[in-house]
Amino acid sequence: MTPVWMFEGNRKLDAVGERNLAKRRFAALAAAVRQHEASTRRKLPGARPADAALYRRLRQICGEPEEAERVA
Repeated sequence: MTPVWMFEGNRKLDAVGERNLAKRRFAALAAAVRQHEASTRRKLPGARPADAALYRRLRQICGEPEEAERVA
């Protein structure tokens, strides 16, 4: 897995800046989960129930169809 580095600095952000920062953080987290899903599918024939629940929940939060099958 490739680490994601974020350098945010120490300055205070306004409401829009806070929202944009939260969006970037969520996008980085979602990308890491998707990368984990793809690498797991290549290595193992079936996902662990906890992993499958995490992938399903990410798709729900992102507004993707539940039945969407991820391509590794």
